[in-house]
Amino acid sequence: MDRGLPEQIADLLSEIDSAPSGPAERVLIDAAIALADEYTLDELGYAARLRLLASANRTGDTDAQLSAFAWCVGRHQADPQRFPLRVGEFDLLWFHKHVVGALMGSPLFSRADVNFAIEAMESAYRLAGVGLSAVWQARFQAATGQGRLERAGELLADLRRTPRDAYSHCEACSRAEEAEFRYACGHDEAGLRLADEILTRDLVCASEPANTLANALLPMLRAGRLNDARRAHLRGYREARSNPDNLRMIAQHLRFCAVTGNEARGLEILEQHLRWLTHDGLNARGHLDVLSAAGVLLAAAVRAGAGDQIVRTASAIGLTRILGERETGWTVRDLTVTVRDRAGRLAAQFDARNGNDFQTRMLARDLDLLNSYYDVPLATRSAPQVSAGPPVGEETELRTRAAHLKSEAERLASDEPVLALACAAEALQISLALGDRDQSVTTARLAALTATTLGDNDAAVEYCRTAVREAAAGELPGESAFRLELGAALCRAGEADEGTVEIEEALALLRAAGAPAGELAEAYFLLGQALAAQSDPADREGARDSYRDAVALASTAGDWAATTRYGLALGELLFARRDQDSLNVLAGVVESARQTRGNPLTLVRAEHLLGQALAQIAGVEQAEMVLREALREASDPFATLDPAVVHEHAEILDSLARTVGDAGPERVDEAVGLAREAASAFLAVQAAGQAGRSLLLAAHLLDGAARPAQALPLLLEAEPLLDDRPQVLLECLISLVSVYDRLERPAAARAAAARVGRVRQDHFGDLQFIDDLG
Repeated sequence: MDRGLPEQIADLLSEIDSAPSGPAERVLIDAAIALADEYTLDELGYAARLRLLASANRTGDTDAQLSAFAWCVGRHQADPQRFPLRVGEFDLLWFHKHVVGALMGSPLFSRADVNFAIEAMESAYRLAGVGLSAVWQARFQAATGQGRLERAGELLADLRRTPRDAYSHCEACSRAEEAEFRYACGHDEAGLRLADEILTRDLVCASEPANTLANALLPMLRAGRLNDARRAHLRGYREARSNPDNLRMIAQHLRFCAVTGNEARGLEILEQHLRWLTHDGLNARGHLDVLSAAGVLLAAAVRAGAGDQIVRTASAIGLTRILGERETGWTVRDLTVTVRDRAGRLAAQFDARNGNDFQTRMLARDLDLLNSYYDVPLATRSAPQVSAGPPVGEETELRTRAAHLKSEAERLASDEPVLALACAAEALQISLALGDRDQSVTTARLAALTATTLGDNDAAVEYCRTAVREAAAGELPGESAFRLELGAALCRAGEADEGTVEIEEALALLRAAGAPAGELAEAYFLLGQALAAQSDPADREGARDSYRDAVALASTAGDWAATTRYGLALGELLFARRDQDSLNVLAGVVESARQTRGNPLTLVRAEHLLGQALAQIAGVEQAEMVLREALREASDPFATLDPAVVHEHAEILDSLARTVGDAGPERVDEAVGLAREAASAFLAVQAAGQAGRSLLLAAHLLDGAARPAQALPLLLEAEPLLDDRPQVLLECLISLVSVYDRLERPAAARAAAARVGRVRQDHFGDLQFIDDLG
């Protein structure tokens, strides 16, 4: 035996521990196990299999999980000294609970098998002298999964009486399992309270909050929380869509689409995930859930007129074992019958195992969903309606007319966009009626671009949807690019959460196709923009990572202009978070912008942000130097041809005034002069609210220097400019009250205080703002 072999396996184990879950990690684990077994290095094989237990549970490989668990338990029982319960951070006791869940997932394992696993778990825990909270959790989980809900309720009470310990479920998972039980009992309100706790407290685990979001969808709809359900669908699907072990979550999203009028989206999701039925043959519970939910979704699609549409992935290799042989493609209508049949068979097997009719009743409950409808549109308007096919003999004439209309739309796009959009829309209707997918795609994209020019973002979204739908149905090249356009259009329309889903799907297509680094960089940049537009902290973290990926890929591609643009977006995000990394990123962007000599706004904006970041982190002197350089760049005659640079020039003046104002009382007059100059610059570009903000800054500087008489006219000048900024207006009026008091003008102070009251009532209702915003 190679004397270095144990070290080689140890290196593999170390590499496994630093690798993300997925196929690459599994290759390393299998290699470590193979080497250990070949050379009878059982202790190392034991350590590798403990890692396999964790990996197989996360990625959904029940067969590997059960085999590894049996091997490890056998070795531990035979020689606890050589094979201890705990090796590093991996603990054999922990995986007992996962094994119970795995056995529950297939009717091949009897109730006796499940009960034996739970008793073995209790024996192992008692022998090890640890708490029994996880054992009661396993009993509760098994009873719920078997549909023995009354018994599950009794076990939940026992679980609550048992002290929590190191082997208890985490706070997210324990609440999620109880919520699922509450929903199964028909107690939506109680289940949603638990879900809300998970979401509002940001409780997370490997499958949370994706699992909670999925299971809360229908209860939220039934409770009338339609907007919450919409957000839960968009966020939850994104979090669930990458792991084949999440079949049951995908099923809930299919049900959501079926009852909310989003059948087209549901079909797209179903096509994306049907192949997951081949991933884990022992996850029959997941198969049953997806097949049952698919039956609902497909029936809803038939009712919506899509019965003859082909479900492309249903004919994939491997699915014949589940769906059966078929010479032609699966239509929505035919697949509906088949998935219902397969679901019925699986439900009968589970009911036979569980000794009741719980799963059959769940199938019936799914079918009852077809009698429900909740108006939760994911699109801002309906997709273009396709007219009936043209009469025989008129196709040539219609094709000529569609081509002429499209040509007219292209000619009119720059000067007469309204007419151009009308021409493109008519051309698109004709192309759709003719079934000409190539022409439909190009015309829909032209219409989307024209709608964007007109500022009609809703229309742009729907034309982009049409391009994606036609490209996907016709298996045309460019679907990933069209999805990126749709994602960007959704973000412009204020639908960043849905836009994120489309961009992520486009990225998956690009990666699968081996797209070049430059294309991937642009996609990651768009994903970063979509994530940055959302409020969830995890999305903002994702935005940072996406921007970094975009910068790295653009750099790899040698596209320095794109590298600079993406770096600026990353720097803006980091600056907004007061992250010290913003200094290095923005300094790099400044240097890159100087080298590439691209858009002047990029350099000016980067220098401005760098100056602001330095003011926050490093101090006035460095910040002032950079801001004055930004001011010089923004004053360049070539740069000022861009209105955005002119506006940025005013912003830099304001930032410089704030920085100089922080330098000390001896520079107050200089700072006031800069603030007044900024106000004038803002007024020149019709930015009245920002001008008022700069004047308010100047007044604060003077008032802080005990010069209220000089501050007063600036406050009076600022007040009428702040009508569209009620919170800043409120700050201005409160400052007026204070200044009048110091000038001993009580009547004026009372009048200003009355205006404070009116502004609060008009803009903030009964909300009680703090008395002093200054």
